[in-house]
Amino acid sequence: MSKYSSFWILLALLLTPLLLVAALSPLLITPISRYLLTNKEQELRAYQNERTQVLNESVRTQLASFKFDCGPTDMALLRDPAYYSRHIRFAGIHTANGKSCSTMGPGLAILEDIKDLPNGQNYSVTATSGAFGTEQETLIYSKRNGNLAYWALDSSWAHELMQSPCPDCFYLEFSHMAPAREHLYFPRGNAAIKTQPDKLSVSSFDQRNKVDQTLSAGNELRHYVAMKLRDYGLPSAILLGLLLTLAYWLLRNYRNSLSGLLKLGLQRREFIPFYQPIVDSRTQEVVGYEALIRWQRGKGFISPAMFIDYAEQQGLIVPITEQLVLKVVDDLAHLPPPRWVSVNLVADHLEQRYLLDMLAKVKWPSPDRLTFELTERLPITNIKVAAREIAKLGLRGYHFKIDDFGTGYGGFAYLQQLGIRSIKIDKMFVDTIGTQDFKRTVLDAIIAFGHESKMEMIAEGVENQAQLDYLTKHGVYLIQGYVYAKPMPLEEALAWNPQQESEPGEIKQA
Repeated sequence: MSKYSSFWILLALLLTPLLLVAALSPLLITPISRYLLTNKEQELRAYQNERTQVLNESVRTQLASFKFDCGPTDMALLRDPAYYSRHIRFAGIHTANGKSCSTMGPGLAILEDIKDLPNGQNYSVTATSGAFGTEQETLIYSKRNGNLAYWALDSSWAHELMQSPCPDCFYLEFSHMAPAREHLYFPRGNAAIKTQPDKLSVSSFDQRNKVDQTLSAGNELRHYVAMKLRDYGLPSAILLGLLLTLAYWLLRNYRNSLSGLLKLGLQRREFIPFYQPIVDSRTQEVVGYEALIRWQRGKGFISPAMFIDYAEQQGLIVPITEQLVLKVVDDLAHLPPPRWVSVNLVADHLEQRYLLDMLAKVKWPSPDRLTFELTERLPITNIKVAAREIAKLGLRGYHFKIDDFGTGYGGFAYLQQLGIRSIKIDKMFVDTIGTQDFKRTVLDAIIAFGHESKMEMIAEGVENQAQLDYLTKHGVYLIQGYVYAKPMPLEEALAWNPQQESEPGEIKQA
């Protein structure tokens, strides 16, 4: 990849989060505003429930204790902090014989509005008189035997709660639906929101008290949300963009260094085969091996999972495989016949004639003992070319297997179109033995198909005696896996004999 391409990728990674924030912010404003509105309505309702409970208990206790003589007991009750709380602005009484008193001392002019109301056993609600467009207060009163008690409630709680998360962002209305109280109307907050055409509103109805409560928000809340999206979104987008560019830069440097190391490894012939035995469970004889690639760096080995995919992307898998095959060809001279060795291929080996040319270059070595595996996990894009190459190699005596059978692309179509007569049952299906996994029925179907089609079947990834017994019982005798042996260097493979090892299923090394 050129440095110019990398520059544009880095620029795109840096700017993409910013562009996403710019594009998504207008779409998020209304949903976030509605979320904040709903949360505020729930907060108000929770406060009201607590307030109602406190007021009911306070008013009921006071009313039961008043002597209605404006004497020391009544004044003590009116001014007791337990009752004269943050929920009550002031309270008072007016006796049947004309005396009046309040938390302020003397009676208040508010009595002129309610002193002539009829007696009743329950509480009633009205409002203080309006003046010059100011807000009215809620007034609770109870008149019994000509004695009147009243409480003016403090409405500042609504203003305080509606100041967050932003001032003037909400408008609250209380409307009484009961016929006797339809004139009662208590608006709170920013009244300009009521006339905004695109305002958001949530309503709730108190069935017991017949009160409809509507909380609204409009342009002010949307503006607040837009500002917060900008304040938090832009720095977050910049930080994310920087992290993405840093990650790409580190990954690019790592890949560039890995590419160099792979090429250096090819020059130093560091790619070698490890051999995992394939055993006939009936005779306990080794019939062949799968050659598994290892990258030897100094005294250690690098797992194929760390470099195989990248080697394929960089076009290095073909020369790596060629180096592996040449090493396998040399090793075949040390392995006792008729044991064979199977080498994994990718589609390019067949679609681009790499395998044919490579074998021709080394004079068609050991066609009866050198076999090849095509994985089903990755697709063959040009099946006709692959089939033609396999046919040509078949005329030379080389054989092919389908690896990871049943896990990906092709499957039965590969067998039919490529003329392959050997399959390897993937570990994914072997692992279902002894479980209730539905893939076990797939395993049984693969085995049944193999028998019916007279396919050679090899089970790979077999790890324990139960799996071995199940496969043997179902006629799958060629076994590859830790139940017998792990992949090993040539010297260990030559010395390894399943008839001299522990019983199958006891080998646990990884």
